Amino acid sequence: MNQLPTRTKFFGKDHGWQLVDLFCLLCAVTISIVSAGAQTQTQETLAEEKRAELKHKLEVFSKWLHSEEGLAYAAFLGNKPNVPYKERYLAELSPGGKIYFLTCRKDYSEALKLLDKFPKRDSGSGLYVRAKCLDGLHRRLDAIAMYAKAKAKIGKDFDPGFRFYLHYSTAQVAAGQDVEAMKNLKIATLKSDDADKYAATKMAVVRSILNRLYYLEERKGKYKEAFNHYLNLFGDAKSQFHLDDPITVDSEIKARAGKWLKEHQTSPAGSDPLALCKYLTTAAKAQIACGNEAKAKESLREAVELRELSVKDLPDELSDDSFSALAKARNTASALLIELDIKDKDYKSACKHIRATFVTDPAKDDLRLFTCLSMHDLSQLVTERDRELHSIVAEERLDFGVPYMRFDGTKGKQAGRRPKAMASPHHN
Repeated sequence: MNQLPTRTKFFGKDHGWQLVDLFCLLCAVTISIVSAGAQTQTQETLAEEKRAELKHKLEVFSKWLHSEEGLAYAAFLGNKPNVPYKERYLAELSPGGKIYFLTCRKDYSEALKLLDKFPKRDSGSGLYVRAKCLDGLHRRLDAIAMYAKAKAKIGKDFDPGFRFYLHYSTAQVAAGQDVEAMKNLKIATLKSDDADKYAATKMAVVRSILNRLYYLEERKGKYKEAFNHYLNLFGDAKSQFHLDDPITVDSEIKARAGKWLKEHQTSPAGSDPLALCKYLTTAAKAQIACGNEAKAKESLREAVELRELSVKDLPDELSDDSFSALAKARNTASALLIELDIKDKDYKSACKHIRATFVTDPAKDDLRLFTCLSMHDLSQLVTERDRELHSIVAEERLDFGVPYMRFDGTKGKQAGRRPKAMASPHHN
């Protein structure tokens, strides 16, 4: 419901490229530092020291994103760069380092081709990477088999942290193996104690695991239990859903609502998604006041499905911004739907609608959070030179998706190109 801070705009210093996925970055960083009591918080309620920490985090990420490693990981929109960043960085890596880089960059087919020729491909590290690549290619059952083989090799030379168990459970959930996935999620919880080794905070890891456990609970049909768990993730902020306040309407309100509905029988001509969302939500409130909750739900469901018009050259996954004004309006509609769901004791529907108010839907956490491999887990794959070229900041950033950059094309005084501010959605 309450939104995280709005996007911050960044500018490259020596490159004619600019980031278009900083909304995701803000989401990721803020989730890791705000108090565990609430799922989301507004910028106004963040403590001053937390805002300072967030600002520092963003500066660190921005610096890395313009480093040789960051540019090598980036996917470019529009015109391509003159410098082959990916190829230049690959040339510096060992064969195992190349495999690691390509896997984290989600170039899974390329990584598998190199892995097939790698001498230690049957080591725990090699099997883990193969499993991650197979899962990335949606070969779920093959991936699960590889994860099982990798798990059997755990020992002195291969002792992975929490990410291994999160990734393993991801494949299992996708294959419908919920019971097995739950076991791995519980192991990941135990492993979260050493989260600092893996460019993460224990709080963020545990929250992500809880989200996934509660979603598995929902998939098992325990809707009321799952809903209450989701609700508790909001801490004190759960009062924003007004679930303890009965919906009451007096005759005066009912009369005004009926008058409004007669005067606004259709949405304003040429409505953009935001205006339409607000209209549908207002109409739903009026319908509730008039005692027509079925129509109200219909309007609200339409409202929560609205999305911004996507920019033509952006990938589909960049088209939805969870921090936009439209997202806030959708959250208002979702909260009202949840009230009606609980009134009707429809916890299945309530689970769906409360998940829609989260920064990342628990049903999609496995695709959007902690997706990167940690070099710390792959000692049988990488060399010391690979470690020297690698920044731990990369793992923390790549946990939330490969960064996209776009060429601006305007001329600058020094670099010959100058990026300008551009609002844009995230990539995950």
